[in-house]
Amino acid sequence: MPLYEFRCPECGPFDLHRDMRDAAATAPCPACDRTAQRHYRVGVGRSPAGALRDAGRADRARVDRARSGEPVVTGPPTGRRLPGGGAHRH
Repeated sequence: MPLYEFRCPECGPFDLHRDMRDAAATAPCPACDRTAQRHYRVGVGRSPAGALRDAGRADRARVDRARSGEPVVTGPPTGRRLPGGGAHRH
């Protein structure tokens, strides 16, 4: 599971492993049990958001939409075709 950074208003930052579908939700602080918000930052660091620093604007927007629960439609798949034209149903 990915590691995400959260910020407790009382205790400060902490990291938490979460399933990607739960990444944007708040989390209880492990020290004081207060509600903590996910902390997003761009750049080098421990936060997975740092992995997006080289992504284009469109890719970052797709990630934001996916986190919000909005359907993400990117269009038909692109890339090279499988040898033999792929599987065919007859």
